[in-house]
Amino acid sequence: MGKVVLIPGASSGIGLALCKRLLTVDDGLHLCLACRNMGKAKAARAALLASHSGAQVTMVQVDVGDLQSVFRAADELKQRFQRLDYVYLNAGIMPNPQLNVRALFSGLFSS
Repeated sequence: MGKVVLIPGASSGIGLALCKRLLTVDDGLHLCLACRNMGKAKAARAALLASHSGAQVTMVQVDVGDLQSVFRAADELKQRFQRLDYVYLNAGIMPNPQLNVRALFSGLFSS
């Protein structure tokens, strides 16, 4: 498996443009589209595969504004992949002053 790239917010806009650009540069990447709306994610995946038929593009459902959704997606990603080589933090999120970001990332990415 090539390098695994996780892109939240990949179903449209900058996220989708980034996916297209990454596949143009390296079609050996394994893109994982992290999206809230799986219908839009499937359409984005189809568009990417139409222009890069040999690409590896998978999806995971996640709403970055919902911590339970983030934890579920993190567990799913841990089961699917042994590693994430790159994570492009594209999806918008409203800051929460009560959230300890360091503890969140430590919990998400520790083994």
